[in-house]
Amino acid sequence: MRKLGSLLERADEGLRSLLIGRKVPAWLLGAGTFAAFMLLMMTRTLTQLAGASLAARAWAVLILCLPLGVMLCFALRLTREKSTLEQLCAFALCAVSMLARVSFIERSSGDYDIYLADWIAKLAAGSFGEGMKANVGEYNVLYQYILFVITRLGVPALYAVKAVSFAGDAFLAGAAATLAGKKNGLIAFGAVLLLPTVALNGGMFAQCDSLYAACALWGLAFALHNRPAGSAACFALSLAFKLQSAFILPIVVVLWAGRRLRVREALIFALTLLLVMLPALLGGKSIGDIIGIYTSQTGLYTGLNYNAANFFGLMETAGLDVYAYGNFAMALAFGACALLVLWGVRRAQALTDGEYVRLALLLVLLIVFLLPRMHERYFYLATPLSVALAARRGGRTVIAAALIELALLSTCWALAIPLSLASAMMLSAAVLVLTDCKK
Repeated sequence: MRKLGSLLERADEGLRSLLIGRKVPAWLLGAGTFAAFMLLMMTRTLTQLAGASLAARAWAVLILCLPLGVMLCFALRLTREKSTLEQLCAFALCAVSMLARVSFIERSSGDYDIYLADWIAKLAAGSFGEGMKANVGEYNVLYQYILFVITRLGVPALYAVKAVSFAGDAFLAGAAATLAGKKNGLIAFGAVLLLPTVALNGGMFAQCDSLYAACALWGLAFALHNRPAGSAACFALSLAFKLQSAFILPIVVVLWAGRRLRVREALIFALTLLLVMLPALLGGKSIGDIIGIYTSQTGLYTGLNYNAANFFGLMETAGLDVYAYGNFAMALAFGACALLVLWGVRRAQALTDGEYVRLALLLVLLIVFLLPRMHERYFYLATPLSVALAARRGGRTVIAAALIELALLSTCWALAIPLSLASAMMLSAAVLVLTDCKK
């Protein structure tokens, strides 16, 4: 019995040394995770690949697995100084988060069936120039480029569209991890990957909100890490993807006041936007058509609320004067934005990185909460920002992050939570973040 006990003790110490130490190369663990997931996908029943050749099936599966590769790259970076056990957990988390996403890979939402599928069909029918001249879709040209490339991949468009969004999720989680700091960056990374609102946005609804959100968060992260040129380029790319990036862009004024950005970065911002437009312009689209994509969006919706958990979710809007209440709410939103920016400018030199993340979250929360004509997904930026802030500061910000996620999930996925309660939860989260005074 003593010999058996001694043998078990040595086995325990050996296993501990292997897992808690760093004896297994991280790249080997990552490659093994990728290979195992790709094998799983090859044996999975994918309806739209029924009857396809092995080569075609392998190509489609590889495209679906590439987002996992991006996730694993971020995991490698975040676990560089971690133990083998922590690396294993990080890689397993990436695989599980991808499995959650591909669970809905065959599902096509109403937005995809009515809009995206039609836009893809039009882009597939002609050349690049013909697609640009036809002014296909309501997205700006950057996402139109992506859709055009998808039509040339030779894989089911639904899979490719979702794979692009999954890659955006990976970059979004990486940005949140960077904003959270080294201590809890891995926790923020995993949390964002597993957030239902993030996973379902691309996996279930085939939406691309993670693309503009990832660019916006990297813009903030680069500014805080003394990379102003990269920050300006990322903010520009965020705006090039979606107009909703405007909710976080006022932080640029505070970053400039705090010497994190300079006036010359405005040239990089403008140049990046110009470079994004250039292929479309060369393809025959006019500058007016490109700008018109955004101006048309501002007048496309005229109601006070489109299921957003905001100020108008707290009231019954039927019968209200849309323009009077809408103008009143816009005045409140711009006023709140001005106050936050003024507070930030006055304290810009003394603001910590955590305070900048907090200010960015407050801007998104209060602007979207007060503005009329908001859709439920317009709060999307608040979820990764709240996770990064919670990982960095803890305390009441953790409660705020949970309230934001639950409120957004209830409006996007029809949970049994009334819109008025979801709006109250979002307001409570804003108050918790506003009153959190930790450095």
